[in-house]
Amino acid sequence: MKTKLLGLLAVGLGAISFSTAALAVPDIYPNPGVEAPGSTFSAGISGFLVGYYTGARGSFTNLAGARINGVDGPTGLNNQASAYGTRFVFGPVNAGDSLAWFIDVLDTGDRFYSDRALNADGVNHTWTKAYGGDAFVPAGFNLAFEDLFGGGDFNYTDHSFVVGIEQVGEIPEPGSLALLGLGLAGLGLSRRRKA
Repeated sequence: MKTKLLGLLAVGLGAISFSTAALAVPDIYPNPGVEAPGSTFSAGISGFLVGYYTGARGSFTNLAGARINGVDGPTGLNNQASAYGTRFVFGPVNAGDSLAWFIDVLDTGDRFYSDRALNADGVNHTWTKAYGGDAFVPAGFNLAFEDLFGGGDFNYTDHSFVVGIEQVGEIPEPGSLALLGLGLAGLGLSRRRKA
């Protein structure tokens, strides 16, 4: 009995340590008050351009969208209503396509792009950093937006999401496989106890 209890405790502690590591929120812009350097993007592979919501600290309501080869697509990932890890498909892309992202600020009617040349105020509204992924959001680039005309406070925390390209039939994320393995282990333990 003691051995079984220690075994179950070890499995429980393993699950706890896994769950705390499962959520690795992307970094926050380290230089608030200073305009971030700009970035340009192009698709490296063909597939579906997707975004995963990672957070917001702004009070305005924003929707995210993608500009593929100069054409603005649909919007989603509402920063006031989306949960961490909410997935949105921006559309199909081919290797070499030019990409830019934008947010629509519903409260003011402004649209701000990751390409400063497209912004009416000429300011960079996006800070970009590579993100390694977690159990809810795969690896990609985290785009953190500033939603005030003229750049506001340049803290880049008003709307953020991780973007990447998914191909049809991709291999599941390691975090998904780990959760599946943990579930199967728990199922095996429960069946073993019944025997």
